[in-house]
Amino acid sequence: MTEPKIADSALDLLFRRARSFNDFTPQPVTDQELRTLYDLAKWGPTTANSQPQRLVFVRSAAAKERLAPALSSQNRKKAMNAPVVAILAYDMRFYEHLPRDRKS
Repeated sequence: MTEPKIADSALDLLFRRARSFNDFTPQPVTDQELRTLYDLAKWGPTTANSQPQRLVFVRSAAAKERLAPALSSQNRKKAMNAPVVAILAYDMRFYEHLPRDRKS
């Protein structure tokens, strides 16, 4: 039998036993933790070796208040109490930012 490439314990942690959090500690999320998270996410599948994913990290109470009307009633309280909220989007016109070959 072939061993899995990813250990079952890692698959359990990431997928099988993972659950959404409803409460958060007051411990802040550091800039370095957010950079580390982004550095992992950027290695996912790409389009033309580009990254059409766009991320916004929302931390301040004022920014969360601006975000609140866009959230469902089930998620609003969780987001307002989280140390950081990540907004993930897809740039539908990402190709406009790709380098182009210049012909002489």
